[in-house]
Amino acid sequence: MIQITKTKQLDLLFTKWEQEIPGYKNHFVKDGIINEDLYEQTNPKVLFITKEPNNPNQHPGDFREWWKEEVKHGFSKRIAELSFGIINDFVQYDTVRKSRGPYSMKQTIQHIAFMNIKKTGGTGSSKYERILEHLKTNYQFIHHQIDIIDPEIIVLGLSWKEIRNELFPEIKWLNSGYDILIGRHKNSKVIDFYHPSSRNAPAAMYSLLQNVIQAPQFKNL
Repeated sequence: MIQITKTKQLDLLFTKWEQEIPGYKNHFVKDGIINEDLYEQTNPKVLFITKEPNNPNQHPGDFREWWKEEVKHGFSKRIAELSFGIINDFVQYDTVRKSRGPYSMKQTIQHIAFMNIKKTGGTGSSKYERILEHLKTNYQFIHHQIDIIDPEIIVLGLSWKEIRNELFPEIKWLNSGYDILIGRHKNSKVIDFYHPSSRNAPAAMYSLLQNVIQAPQFKNL
């Protein structure tokens, strides 16, 4: 029996999703596992979840294609830096951008998964009511996507605790010891973190995520 890949499962899900949700037709922005072969080889498997694409013209697209080669913009660079830390046991921050090879900072983003709650473009400043509306409308689709990706660590960049609680109503959130909440969803450890485009200093965010992941509270989830 031929096993269908996660990438194919996601593509089938996206086709159904776009057809069934009003307003998504011809505006759907795909995301998910950037490179399935690399993702399956990576330990731990990481998924970043954010709000919506910065795409005010609402053109269709695919993050898996946009991030196929290497990162070029601030948003994706921040995700790449944090991913590099998680995958490489948080080497000193000053060495991250100097890294070379298949696990370099620029290439690390190909080893992860990424998804937005809202699958159509928005502006640089997300609206709470719009994100909540899309989350409620697409809840089953969103969780189906998470189930297919099946990550070991989920890093949330959703900004609003109400959105976080609506997405994962079953999680009993715990303090990591660093004023960042953590919890467990099925096989995944979940971190309620800052949005990648937040104004926090990159090195500070990197160190904070390191402290959370290395904390006993997180390890014992």
